[in-house]
Amino acid sequence: MSDRYDDPAGAGSSGASWGGGADRAEHGSDGPSGFLRGVGVVVVAAVIGVLLLPSATRAPLDVTTASQSTPTSTSPPTTAAPPRSTTTTLATIVPGAATIRVLVANGTGIKNLAGGTSTYLRSRGFLTLAATNATTQVTSTRVYAVSGPAVSATTVVEALGLASSAIEPTGAPVPVPSTSGATVVVVAGPDLARLAPSGSTTSSTGATIG
Repeated sequence: MSDRYDDPAGAGSSGASWGGGADRAEHGSDGPSGFLRGVGVVVVAAVIGVLLLPSATRAPLDVTTASQSTPTSTSPPTTAAPPRSTTTTLATIVPGAATIRVLVANGTGIKNLAGGTSTYLRSRGFLTLAATNATTQVTSTRVYAVSGPAVSATTVVEALGLASSAIEPTGAPVPVPSTSGATVVVVAGPDLARLAPSGSTTSSTGATIG
């Protein structure tokens, strides 16, 4: 009995057998579980990568484009109509006209030609006497300086837009009933028809009306 229990070789063999079995059992249990854990980590990482990949590669929403394409309901600006022009063209006052008294006589068959010519001369600053009729008809306007400086006739001719040849020589007879109070006499001819009031007509009898 002493030899069987105290045999070192047997004890060693038995101890080695049990110890080696225990070690193999321990390593064998750790080997598969470690492998599974590694596989699990790889699988989880792959799943997370798959989930994150679309969001990482997906283009960001075009927020600016979406907001720009949204229709707006703003009303167009109201533009006030510009005020209507009320500019009135005024005749230019002729220098020195206020000292010239003009008598206009109608020397045509155009009604109210003398009156229209007088109105125009007043708008240029001249003093005018009552319009009358000439004692004869003329083919063009004639201007006479009957008192005062002869330059007065030139001032009237220029205001009427006539040539200087319309002025008659000093002392020429004036075809009007009276020159009293006048500085210049204008015998209006057809070339001043533009100054007759609107609607004026030509007399068929040859009689003139101021």
